Amino acid sequence: MNIEEIASEVSSSISLAKQIEPFSKRGLVLSLQEAYDVAGIVRQKLGQTEIIGRKIGFTNRNIWNIYNVDQPIWGPITTNSVSFFGSNFLKIDLSQFCEPRIEPEIVVCLKQTPKDGSENPEIYLDWIAPGFEIVDSIYPNWKFSLTDAIASGGLHGCLVVGKKFKVNDRTERDLIDVGVSLYRGGRIEEVGKGANVLDGPVSAIRYLHSGLSKIRNQDALSVGNIITTGTMTDAKPIFSKEKWSAKFEGVVESELNLEFF
Repeated sequence: MNIEEIASEVSSSISLAKQIEPFSKRGLVLSLQEAYDVAGIVRQKLGQTEIIGRKIGFTNRNIWNIYNVDQPIWGPITTNSVSFFGSNFLKIDLSQFCEPRIEPEIVVCLKQTPKDGSENPEIYLDWIAPGFEIVDSIYPNWKFSLTDAIASGGLHGCLVVGKKFKVNDRTERDLIDVGVSLYRGGRIEEVGKGANVLDGPVSAIRYLHSGLSKIRNQDALSVGNIITTGTMTDAKPIFSKEKWSAKFEGVVESELNLEFF
C-alpha cells in the first residue's frame, strides 16, 4: 500500500466509525514523516474544517508502557472538533466514534507565536482552562504502533473546554501543581496532576513547537492556537448512558460534567 491508499483506508474508517487492522500488524511500518503525511491527506479527504490548534498525545510518561509508545505525538484540532462548556455540563454523542476514551487535560491558548531557534523558548499564553479530550482508536482494543496512531490524526476525537482562566508570571509553575480527580457515575476512577504531562503542560507546548519544526509539511504554532496538552490520567473507556466528571484543583479550580449518549 502507498501513502494515498493508507490515507483512504483511514479516512473511510473514521467516517464510518468502523475499525481496521493496524498497518503495523500488516507489515506496513511507517516512518514518522510518512505517518504525519498520511494524517494530512486524511484531513483533506474528510473535508475537515480549519485547523485552530493541536492536541498533544502520550505526554504522560506513566502510560507509555500501556500503549507501547516511547514519545508524544500530535494531531490537528479543528473548528468542528472543539466545543466550549456553556455551563459545567455537556452531552456528547458517541456514535461518531469507534472505541472512545476520556482524558482530563489542561487546555491553553497562545498569546504569541513561540520563537524559533531556541531550545527553551518562552511560551506566552492568553488563557488556560480545564478540559476533556475524547480520544478514539480506529484500531481494535487500542492496540497500535506509534505511527499507526499518528496516521489516524493522533487519536483525536473531540475537545471540550471549560472555564477560561487568566494567566500570570507564575502560571507555568502553577500548572505543574494542578490536580484532577476523574469520576464515573460519582465513583472515583483515577487522580492525576499537571506534573504527569512531560515536565508540566507548558513543557509539552515546547516539545510540540520543536517537533513541528522537524517534520515537513507541518504548520508552525501561531497566535490564537488552542492546544490541549495531554492527559493527566490514563485514558478511560467510555460508553453511552454514562456520566463522567472531573474536579480540577489549583489555578483552574472547577468541575466539568459530561453525559454520553
